[in-house]
Amino acid sequence: MSAPDASLLQVLSVFAPTFVRALGTNLSLALEALAIGLPAGLALGALRLPETHGEPSTWRRLSASGAGTVVALLRAAPAFVVMHVLLHALPARWAMSPGGAVAWSLSAYAAAYVADNLRVAVLDWRAGARGGVPLFLMGLARAYFVMVLSSGFGAAVGVKEATAVTLRALEQLPQAADRLCLIGGVVLVFVALRQAVDAAILAAQRGVERRSG
Repeated sequence: MSAPDASLLQVLSVFAPTFVRALGTNLSLALEALAIGLPAGLALGALRLPETHGEPSTWRRLSASGAGTVVALLRAAPAFVVMHVLLHALPARWAMSPGGAVAWSLSAYAAAYVADNLRVAVLDWRAGARGGVPLFLMGLARAYFVMVLSSGFGAAVGVKEATAVTLRALEQLPQAADRLCLIGGVVLVFVALRQAVDAAILAAQRGVERRSG
């Protein structure tokens, strides 16, 4: 066995279980972000819905305009910048852990995504289409996967997630070929995870279509 292969196998024996635990951190952070962003997005989305009967009141127009402004700000907020603000700019009594800062920064994306897609789903429902609700739920699954990937920026502040673990393992490999093999393996894991999410969404969609058909 060549030296590069021995180095890779030696690193993999430690890396594999550590990576699995770190990936669990990514999944957990994304779930926390969704738990924070979902109710906020539902509330903002509900405020932006048009009235079903008559002219909206002044309060209703103001609340819809305010909610729209908040959603636009959440949509435009760079998660990486928000993370650093939460970590370094908050008063000491409100100090956050690195993992908490990652989850809260991702929740801005989750809230904006939910608010935007809730409006579409409800308007479709009001128009008589029934496909909007399943699509909304499937969109949540896709948004969750996006946040799983985005939680990798937590490596910049010391969160022990998959990206951070992978970077540390790469530093231990002297050969470029070994590093490429490790990166390829990690990419395949995330591709498999994405394919599993898409397969679950497709199966759920077909189930809904069979019941409604």
